[in-house]
Amino acid sequence: MKRRDFLQGMAVLGGGLLLSKTPAMAANGQPQQQSGIQIGDVLAHSAIVWGRSDRPARMWVEWSTDPGFAKAQRVRGPWALSPGDFTSRLELTGLPAGRRIHVRVGYSDAGNGEFSDWVTGSFMTAPVAAAPVRFLWSGDTAGQGYGINPEMGGMKIYRTMAEQQPDFFVHSGDNIYADGPIPAQIEVEDGKIWKNLVTPEVSKVAETLNEFRGRYRYNLMDENVRLFNSKVAQIWQWDDHEVVNNYSAAKDLSGDARYQVKSATLLQARATRAFFDYAPIRRTGPEGSERIYRSLPFGPLLDRFVLDMRSYRGPNSANLQTREGEDTAILGSTQVDWLLEELKASTATWKAVFCDMPLGLQVADGDKWEAVANGDHGPAKGRELEIARLLKGIKDAGINNVVWFTADVHYTAAHYYDPAKASFNDFAPFWEFVSGPLNAGSFGPGKPDDTFGLQVVYEKSPATQNQSPLAGLQFFGQTDIDPESRAMTVTLKDLNNATLFTKVLQPA
Repeated sequence: MKRRDFLQGMAVLGGGLLLSKTPAMAANGQPQQQSGIQIGDVLAHSAIVWGRSDRPARMWVEWSTDPGFAKAQRVRGPWALSPGDFTSRLELTGLPAGRRIHVRVGYSDAGNGEFSDWVTGSFMTAPVAAAPVRFLWSGDTAGQGYGINPEMGGMKIYRTMAEQQPDFFVHSGDNIYADGPIPAQIEVEDGKIWKNLVTPEVSKVAETLNEFRGRYRYNLMDENVRLFNSKVAQIWQWDDHEVVNNYSAAKDLSGDARYQVKSATLLQARATRAFFDYAPIRRTGPEGSERIYRSLPFGPLLDRFVLDMRSYRGPNSANLQTREGEDTAILGSTQVDWLLEELKASTATWKAVFCDMPLGLQVADGDKWEAVANGDHGPAKGRELEIARLLKGIKDAGINNVVWFTADVHYTAAHYYDPAKASFNDFAPFWEFVSGPLNAGSFGPGKPDDTFGLQVVYEKSPATQNQSPLAGLQFFGQTDIDPESRAMTVTLKDLNNATLFTKVLQPA
């Protein structure tokens, strides 16, 4: 059974633990921070700090280079109020580059002035001189009904990733599965029973704003996730499940009995608000708070380019159009032009492009196509036309050392795109690395398309589809850049931090 078809066909058993909808306020009147803190979009001298109160309260942030908070600087943040689900974020500025910054967040009650306990964390700022760089990436959290399983120890891969002490982590999309109910129990491989913690908001498909927000609140109930968030700066992008499976503006829900709300656009509006309430994201660009694609430099060895394949796409189709137009968009012309200009301007050794879907794998949406590839194996058509133009632009501009990182397909792989084996060959060869899921069903492998000469160098996927996290096929990727040789080493890893595949890339 395909991953994208599984959402409505899940075998579910009764029973389990139903958690209360809203945590009770503490008797002593102090604001509570059950969701922990998050740090996001870190640059050399600034970072986004995110927190959440349980009531109207003022956010306060203190930071120091000393873990004991000697000479800490205190910054007053915004009010956390009910229209934002009591979330708040603050941009810390004037930070020293290339240092571990210790941060703590507190809230003062808007009514009685009581101050919360501090929630502490730390993160690395970007260097300004060549220094070792380590980052992780993956995607797909709490999908296919696999939520927080106390018997497994919760979402354990987040603790494994925290132990690697990366400079930052990129969540490549599907931060939540708004369209996948999380049941109390699921019968999984070998007759085992997967048991979930459950809240009302995750027990059905998300339709209301509170239900979308409840998905993010649910993930933050996991102690592994909160630990990870407090120790590792993040970069968020999104994919389809933040809204609904295979989402585009043309998504038709008329035949899906699970949804009372049939307007995909209305669901997307609510999903977008929930995403930006909970993402520790830097808000940039002419589109203001709803723009997700952005560039984030990380010193002389690395520039980071975060793409959005979801917001500007045309409808899923047979994907065989022979001319570019609105119906063939996957990134959209504005984003393609932006990426080319940003890549041209980059002086960093490596250009990491974080893309929410693989470029050359066939990802079906029924009898239509969900990703770039169309299974035609011939000259670029449909959405491939836009990607062909992008890849040709990178080659024509002489841009070197571009590496792509993605998730989406729920297995891990290393892909080499070889123009000598491609139907469209006017591009420079490049690598694409795939990882995930973090805590979801394992699927795959996908079929490669020959248009861009995708060569599968390594892949690991389950023997049978939709294996639970109990099977151990949960994956993340680790990338290390050496400041002396400037070599980039990409390692694909599993839930237990076992090394599955390593590739050392030398800079041009």
